Amino acid sequence: MSLLIPRRAVLAAAGGALLARPALVRAQSSSEPIRIGSLTPNTGGGGQFGPEIAEAHRKVVELVNSQGGVLGRQIRLVQENDETNPEAAVRAARKLIDADRVMALLGLWASSSTLGVLPLAEAANVLVFCTSSSDDIPRANRRGLVFNFQPLNAAWGVALARLAARRGFREVAVAGPNNDFATSLAHSFKAALEAEGGRVVNDIFFYNATQPSYRAEVERLTRGNPPALFIPGYVTDFTAFYRDIYRSGYRGQVFTISFAVGPQFKQAVGAAADGILHGFPVPPVGSPTYDAYLRFVGKTPDGSVQNPYGCAGFDQINVLLLAIAAAGTDNVDAVKAQIPRVANGPGERVTTFAEGLAALRAGKTINYEGASSSVEFKPDGMLLARDFELYEIKGGRDVSVERITSAA
Repeated sequence: MSLLIPRRAVLAAAGGALLARPALVRAQSSSEPIRIGSLTPNTGGGGQFGPEIAEAHRKVVELVNSQGGVLGRQIRLVQENDETNPEAAVRAARKLIDADRVMALLGLWASSSTLGVLPLAEAANVLVFCTSSSDDIPRANRRGLVFNFQPLNAAWGVALARLAARRGFREVAVAGPNNDFATSLAHSFKAALEAEGGRVVNDIFFYNATQPSYRAEVERLTRGNPPALFIPGYVTDFTAFYRDIYRSGYRGQVFTISFAVGPQFKQAVGAAADGILHGFPVPPVGSPTYDAYLRFVGKTPDGSVQNPYGCAGFDQINVLLLAIAAAGTDNVDAVKAQIPRVANGPGERVTTFAEGLAALRAGKTINYEGASSSVEFKPDGMLLARDFELYEIKGGRDVSVERITSAA
């Protein structure tokens, strides 16, 4: 996994580059397009989600431009691939900020990429909309430029620890890949499991996600035959890790994250996948806002989770454009102040840019209700809460166990 690049090194490299030039002033002429960057993980560990996020950005912009744009100006959307890699993300962000002169970066997914890009965005006063969950993000959001459309790891930890406890597994061994997401999630899971009356039975450790084999790590994790294992990995490393778990003869319960056990994983391990428990944040399946989003991108609502991150991309671009309209300018500071006002309410419920613009023109305040969630932000820019779906793999299919709402 490319996420293993140490974050300190990325931040240092970004910071060194920034010292060589002054902060950019993001003031665009009223006759120019409003420039927005779409920076998504089209390849790498997030490659199954990046294209759906980018598509949502593009389709909303195409629709808004066809209807006259925002403030009488067209939107110029520039798309780049961050490769689910913090070094690639920094390179792409520098190009979007310096060459394309964007006022916002939308779509960042991996926590390491978001944390790597943030120093560049802060120096240039550029907004960052992400779906990242590291608990380091609000601490790094010193200038209030980040708005996160994903719950933090504390919320993931509560949801998954609750699943383990309700299934009777109160003694769990934990390991994961060495990246910002897994390290903070593992510790959040530990705290949440202890709050449920359980405990982590090993010294949590983190592995290199690019190894061809994990036999030594599996032996270490399963030592003493713990009743359950929690491995918050990505599909590539988790597939290899789980193969070695299965070959080792361990038949206790395995917990993981839903994006680690998608179609690629199920195809690779076959019937050995049955019994794995997993979960992740989900959109409000069956709600009018989510179903309308699915139809907008050409999908048929069927009661299942589709495009779990594309719906957040849809919300990102709609919230940003509504905040620009409410501010009457694309000045970043003015737009930043409007984002909580259009997202949190109180005001008239709206679900698209067109609905929100009509209400604003009528002199009303608005409350955007999203396709991915209610899209309400805390003062630090993090999402207030999100639904989590918890599943068990049976016969190669994900069978829902329960849905809960967990605060971020």
